[in-house]
Amino acid sequence: MAGCNINLSSKDIKIISASGLVSVSMCKLAKEEDQIEKGYKTTYTFGSDGEVEKALYNEEYEIALIPTDMAAKAYNKNSNYEISASIGQGSYYLVTTDPSITGFNHTLINKEVAIIGKNSMIDNTVKSILKENNVNESLVNYKYSDTEPELVTALASGKVKTGIVPETSLTTLLYKHSGLKILTSTNDAYEEVFNIPEGYPQFSIIIRKDFAKDNQEYVNKFLSKMKESIDFVNTNPLQAGAYGEEFKIPVKPQVLSKAIERCNLRFIPVNEFKKNYEEFFYILYNYNNEAVGGAVPDESIYHK
Repeated sequence: MAGCNINLSSKDIKIISASGLVSVSMCKLAKEEDQIEKGYKTTYTFGSDGEVEKALYNEEYEIALIPTDMAAKAYNKNSNYEISASIGQGSYYLVTTDPSITGFNHTLINKEVAIIGKNSMIDNTVKSILKENNVNESLVNYKYSDTEPELVTALASGKVKTGIVPETSLTTLLYKHSGLKILTSTNDAYEEVFNIPEGYPQFSIIIRKDFAKDNQEYVNKFLSKMKESIDFVNTNPLQAGAYGEEFKIPVKPQVLSKAIERCNLRFIPVNEFKKNYEEFFYILYNYNNEAVGGAVPDESIYHK
């Protein structure tokens, strides 16, 4: 894990981000912010998803930026973290060189489709979309990759003609295989099939409850700074990418600049997106209850 210390004083605050696109949203804050609130020393860490999940179960961090299914699982494990904001909606895209495929519908039946991680959040989300579209998703021949580079290689080589690819890996893939056509995003497909405006929360900020209760001013300032950081990434992707490189985030500035419009990074306070969270958790649970840790999280998961 890569970390960055900001020396203020006294109270130590630890913030961690999972890997990939979500980590980009925090890179300006970690690089430039020399003060969130007086009397605090803030440490930023960028870790793998596995490292983050373990740390949350042990309650080692006050704040975390993570995939939303991880937020539900952490809550159902110990109930001690609450969601404060969505910081990115769906940023996976259905791409293909097969002209017979038209979207997340019956045209995927008996076709090979490359995707990351069996039982991952994107796997369960895609299958939920297909189920709602009256497609027997068991008739789709999924080709699972463990990592984004592995997924890109499978599609760039032409070994698999169709895939569901996240940004910024999608932009990298299109450099290698310009013949791939983007059909739709998972966010747009989800929004359409479930009739849920603005889609689903792919990434979230969670805060340990005891910390949020006792440090409300710090939390409010941190959330405000996170919104500024995300706005900066969207308007200055080259600089944001350069910051990311300093923290060993594997997103090249030129790729981020090209990909940013499809990254769907946006700060939405949880009180403005609560219905989207509730419906997303229910949809995932309805397809595979272990996708959210065995139960739909109750009201206490939402920061007030």
